[in-house]
Amino acid sequence: MRRWGREVERSLLLWMAVVVCVLPASAQPGTVVARAASVSGPSLLASPSGASAVLTPGAILNPGDRIDTRGGGQVVIDLSDGSMVVVSPGSVILLKDYRQASSLRELFEITLGMVRVRINHFAGRPNPYRMNSPTASIAVRGTEFSIQVDAQGATQVIVYEGAVEVSEIADPSQTVLIEPGLGVLVEAGQAFRLFAAPQNHGPDPGDHNAADIDRHNPPPPPPVAANAPAAAPPMGGSAPPPPGAAPPQPPPAAPAGHPDYGAHNDADAAGSAAKGAGSSAYDRYISGLADVSQLPFLMRYMAFADSHLDSLENPAYATQFQQAEGRVFVLPSYSGTAGLTERETPVTPGGAVPGDYSISPQFSIFSPIGGTGLFAGGSLSASRVGNGAGSGSLPFGTAYANGTPSGNNSVSDYYSGALVLAARLGRSSFGAEWESLRGTGTANTLFGDTDGGSYGYGNNPVTSVQSSSTVSETRLTAGYSLDLSRTARLGVFYRYAWIGGTDLDTAAYATASYGYGAAYVPPLPQNSTSTGGHSSEIGLRWRGQFSRRLFYGFTADWLDLSLVDGLVRADAVDSHQFDRAGRGSIGLGLGYRLSRRVVLASDLAGASTRAEAVRFADATGAELQNGDANSRFVSAHASVMVDLTRRLFFSASYLNVWHAGHWTVDLFPDQYGNRTLVEDSFFPLYSAVYQMAPHFSDFGAGWRFSRRLLLQYLFSTDYGFSGSSHTLMLRYTFGLKRE
Repeated sequence: MRRWGREVERSLLLWMAVVVCVLPASAQPGTVVARAASVSGPSLLASPSGASAVLTPGAILNPGDRIDTRGGGQVVIDLSDGSMVVVSPGSVILLKDYRQASSLRELFEITLGMVRVRINHFAGRPNPYRMNSPTASIAVRGTEFSIQVDAQGATQVIVYEGAVEVSEIADPSQTVLIEPGLGVLVEAGQAFRLFAAPQNHGPDPGDHNAADIDRHNPPPPPPVAANAPAAAPPMGGSAPPPPGAAPPQPPPAAPAGHPDYGAHNDADAAGSAAKGAGSSAYDRYISGLADVSQLPFLMRYMAFADSHLDSLENPAYATQFQQAEGRVFVLPSYSGTAGLTERETPVTPGGAVPGDYSISPQFSIFSPIGGTGLFAGGSLSASRVGNGAGSGSLPFGTAYANGTPSGNNSVSDYYSGALVLAARLGRSSFGAEWESLRGTGTANTLFGDTDGGSYGYGNNPVTSVQSSSTVSETRLTAGYSLDLSRTARLGVFYRYAWIGGTDLDTAAYATASYGYGAAYVPPLPQNSTSTGGHSSEIGLRWRGQFSRRLFYGFTADWLDLSLVDGLVRADAVDSHQFDRAGRGSIGLGLGYRLSRRVVLASDLAGASTRAEAVRFADATGAELQNGDANSRFVSAHASVMVDLTRRLFFSASYLNVWHAGHWTVDLFPDQYGNRTLVEDSFFPLYSAVYQMAPHFSDFGAGWRFSRRLLLQYLFSTDYGFSGSSHTLMLRYTFGLKRE
């Protein structure tokens, strides 16, 4: 009996071993079966022999079958390896020999219409397919994308997950790799045209006219995460002050050299999509020079004047100081994402980049010079902005797919100063200002890929990129203001700036796991960018009162920007890029004193920008890349400020933003025949306007220790699109009386 039991045990072990060996082998996608899982509307199936029939659900499909939905039908095809193809109305596809288990099977050829494709990873392994259109060949290994072909054969490919390699049918050596959120338009004899595409979801197959592709305005991406709103503005100057002492305040007087000026703006720096969470000082600064995504927040409380902020925007306003006055701000902020208050802070161009903290002490002072009719002033500030998104360190096996940053940290320091000189002649005032900004930063970003890169070779590389950056800007401003009445003032200024910056990878290395342990990859080539250029800006501001209770503010601005970038990239030939942008904005604000304790504010604003970036090869001077982007917004803002007691005050505001935009990029071959997409901070693939939530609010509560000293807490939210932010503001104003 014991011997018989041992024989049974051995037999069971042998059987288990056979099952373990056979099951994985049987799981290989050697023979793939295709089936019409669902059919809605008139759809035809033509066999290779030429016989046609109405396609019905459940029909088994074979290589050579032709599916025609031009009658208005829609077909969902399921493959036995878990992949799926949705054929939209108005389409014609020809099934290819997908049953062969070669390294790259042909799935189908689309001659007209649109399909949505999801290629499944089989047992965690790459599942390669190739699809063809009249002008393009699309190679994938586990991804989700759509293909649209018009009557002329022009092919549009949009990627939602994974990565797709697209090549020209006429010249297979011309290829481009398309990653999630991007699309490419391929036309016979034309350059590849890249564009931003909807992210995380694809188009509804039933809503597309397959015979019509918009070559000039591909679909823009939907809005995604954004950052929180800002503090309420100062109350003073030409507009009636709120009840009691000043209510919640905006960021302090702007130090020289930085684009953002609290409630006012020049080239407000937004977040960079180029390096994600670990954005460097260079990325933060350059990416927002002509961006519009921050303007909705800066163009609030336009009816309320602030003598310090106004004088730093337009130096002619410095003549409103009747005696020496100084102001100190300390503005620490903490958040899961960079809060709006720190974005408005002139020396913390955090923009739409995820961030952890900001520390921004700032000081400004203005004073008349005796009885000469001259006025002088200036500002100093320093700021540190830090990000710590992600893990910061990454063990093997925890990398994210598609090169998604899995650990990021960066620290940026900014220092700025300004000098102002102004003079009054009757009702007119004139002023001049010199400003300077200097910034440095370091960043470290970890990237990972569970598929071993876009082509999925089964290893898990983890890449670390360390970089350092610098930014500099020197600006000269000339201003003029006219007192239209006792309560109304009109101001105009012109500003010219010299801009420079560098961004250098100081170290780049990778490690990889091949299933049997870790292997260290040699150091990677390093990238660098150097930028130089200038900007010019003209602005107008007009404030006044309709009555003792109702007051207004109007602003308009135009900015022109020109830069030249030197680009060194590991995967592309050395090149230089010419950047050009123009931005216009206009806004109107109203303020109303409801009672001694309650003040209301409302604002309407809009802006539009257009940016162009053209890249040329250093060696040959040939054009390599031509990008064009447009973005715009309209915003509406309302707020209430209430004195609960003589010392305790409260504020709440709501901002709604309607924004839109699109961009396209044309790629051309270099001297080696390669078409390479190079991204930089000025022209990132995902414009910051697409990273804005449409709704924002901030809520503040503060305590006035005296008329000169107040402390305020601000909670800012964009209603779940990103993390909320928490800001403390300590403001102290002091005066120096003349003897």
